[in-house]
Amino acid sequence: MKPHVLIVENTRTMRETLRLLLADEFDCAVAASGESGLEQMLARPPDVLLSDVNMDGMDGYELCRRVRLEPRLQHIRVAFLSGYAPRLTEPPISQPDIYLMKPVKPPELISQLHALLGQSPRVGATSVEAAPQG
Repeated sequence: MKPHVLIVENTRTMRETLRLLLADEFDCAVAASGESGLEQMLARPPDVLLSDVNMDGMDGYELCRRVRLEPRLQHIRVAFLSGYAPRLTEPPISQPDIYLMKPVKPPELISQLHALLGQSPRVGATSVEAAPQG
């Protein structure tokens, strides 16, 4: 059974691109906003939340904070994928488990998500070592 990933991204093209890139390795669901993502997580908690940071309404940091405060969702691993540098001034409860900068190479994204889940990619899956972030 594939791990369940919820992709929260306000840009439709990016949301669908991520869904297609991850579909071979993960059971993917998508949400267009932090609010709808939180609703989906409460209905069906994913194994991993992959969220954009800068979104109208509830941004990624607020979404992460709410996930961490909700007892039913505290087990969810959180990954941010953003074109902006991390906001280190945000409180620890709002910080993701991993922060990836756009653009990220698909094999690196897949590898990082598997690492976050503590598992190796499926046999036959493409994997590469993560390039240094800088």
